[in-house]
Amino acid sequence: MFEGTITRRSFLRVAGLASTAGVMVACGASPQPAPTQEPEATAVPVSEATVAPAPAETAPVSKYSEAPSLAAKVAAGELPPVEERLPAEPFVVECYHEVGQYSGDLRRTLTGPTDLTGNRVILWDNFARWDYRTGRLEPIPNMVTGWDISPDGKTYTFRLRRGMKWSDGEPFTADDILFWQEAIALNKELSPSYPSWLTSGGRPPAIEKIDDYTVSFTFEVPHGILIETLCFRGSDLIAPKHYLSQFHPDYADADELAAKVKAANFEHWYELFANRRDDQNNPDLPVLWAWKVEQPFPGERMVLVRNPYYWKVDTEGKQLPYFDRLINELSSNNEMCLMRAIAGEIDLQYRHLGFSDYSLLVENEENGNYTILEWQSPSTGSTVYVNQSYGDLGLREVFQNRDFRYGLSHGINRDEMNDLFWYGMATPYNPAGSPADPHWVEGYGSTALEYDVDLANEYLDKAGLDRRDGDGFRLRPDGERLQLLLECYPSEEGGLLIDIFSQVAAYWRELGIEATAKEIERSLWAQRAQANECMMPSYGCAGLNWILDPTWYVPYGSCYWGPLFAQWAINHEAGEEPPPLIREIIEWYEQLKSEPDPEKRLELGRRILGRHNEELFIIGTCRIGINPCLAKNDMVNVLEDPPADYRSHHEGITWPFQVWRRGEQV
Repeated sequence: MFEGTITRRSFLRVAGLASTAGVMVACGASPQPAPTQEPEATAVPVSEATVAPAPAETAPVSKYSEAPSLAAKVAAGELPPVEERLPAEPFVVECYHEVGQYSGDLRRTLTGPTDLTGNRVILWDNFARWDYRTGRLEPIPNMVTGWDISPDGKTYTFRLRRGMKWSDGEPFTADDILFWQEAIALNKELSPSYPSWLTSGGRPPAIEKIDDYTVSFTFEVPHGILIETLCFRGSDLIAPKHYLSQFHPDYADADELAAKVKAANFEHWYELFANRRDDQNNPDLPVLWAWKVEQPFPGERMVLVRNPYYWKVDTEGKQLPYFDRLINELSSNNEMCLMRAIAGEIDLQYRHLGFSDYSLLVENEENGNYTILEWQSPSTGSTVYVNQSYGDLGLREVFQNRDFRYGLSHGINRDEMNDLFWYGMATPYNPAGSPADPHWVEGYGSTALEYDVDLANEYLDKAGLDRRDGDGFRLRPDGERLQLLLECYPSEEGGLLIDIFSQVAAYWRELGIEATAKEIERSLWAQRAQANECMMPSYGCAGLNWILDPTWYVPYGSCYWGPLFAQWAINHEAGEEPPPLIREIIEWYEQLKSEPDPEKRLELGRRILGRHNEELFIIGTCRIGINPCLAKNDMVNVLEDPPADYRSHHEGITWPFQVWRRGEQV
């Protein structure tokens, strides 16, 4: 397990709970013996082979079966037989514990239309996906049967599953991938800049159709982390040409398209196109996921139904998924999500259920007929991003002074916060990766952790903040009062971030800084942070697989600690060029992406985290090693302790398409 992971037994002892935790998730007997030791906590393993690893499949099955609801449609002539709906080589899933039975509804809860990542992570399928059955994250072929990598590392050739179909029965072929490249990714109206995750050396790949079921991606310089990145972001490539062409001017009749734009109350074709491509809100969009949207938000619930053409089967030939429907009940806030959880209304979820809720969740296990699993949390905890590109140039000068950041860090009493918010079970930490990540080095995250008010004041004075006004507040070098605003939103991980960051602001007021914390609506927070309007966006920070989502430590994309520099990194004509100290981080990451040698990539990643360890662009509080995941006791095939991380698709790491409910027959 990751460093800092605790057992429920130790938690109950420390938290003083009287209840016991003898209930385990009904997973049945594993077909393989349990490991004799804790699985090693590692991040993305980088394959050095030029041929894809063998997929997690067994010998092909000779006979297929399907859910009763689909069998009825076949009998009524509404669907072709299951054999005709499946590809020639379906993905054969070896279930985590037991081959399942068809079940009814898989129940979860979300806070509405701005919370749809919580649904996407359950659905996402990509060319490759993560497999955690060995106790470590490994990329395996998924939508493709395999891939080949050229000796120079520049060309990846992918073999799609022959006969694979969209949810409306139309073929999924190489033409769909080319459509995404030519009509979406390279279209400036739809994509002002090419997706940075698929570039190498700053250039997009040439995507070529070899035949209907074979495509190649050729880069000018090697893309060293392409397969791992596809596990995380590969769903972006999935676009049904046969459906979306009618909304694109390169394919549709101009008059007909104009009429559709007008009828939908849009001004531009690309607005209509984006709307119709939204797989969370458009029930008409063909998808490749296990479930497709039938009833989107807004409303009291979001309903998704099984995809009759889903291309996975279990080892007995049953077409997946096992659940007929995926239901997301609408909860107005995190507290309502928690209430649904302890009332037994959620089947599988950790979103909106944070460590601060752990005590209450465990106390109610028996009444709610669920078990709280200790999933591994590689997050670095609640953090404050010191915006290095903030628009107020006087304040930016202060923020870019390392002595200022060291003073702020020494002014936080993390031991007291640990007792206040984490039962004394967390670890004081400043973000520089986490021990779960291979780029982390012993000592990273420990800079300026000591709570020392005198030392904090010395650093702040040294930073040019040695003057105060009549009220005792520090003045900026330009003579204005130093005012800091920490902005957060109600976290999807549960818990009250506003309480945590208000406590941080209180510590800083003791140093003579007029600091306050403010909670705002989630979408507004994201808009302000990405528009460079937040001086100190306050949230969490990635600790695992961050090289696949580098914005946490590299000014890239939606970086919170240097949004203008992130714009420049993607397009040198936008944003602002960063100072050398930060520009070097961008250069190191570009080298990392294009480096075929995994050892050299490792060294570059450690160099990036080392810079953060030295500079404290992000100031942390404490990190906790576990994330509570709720699973109803009748849920089967749920992993017990995988990483709870966005880059491994949150609850999607437990392969929801092979989860089922014991005792339920449909």
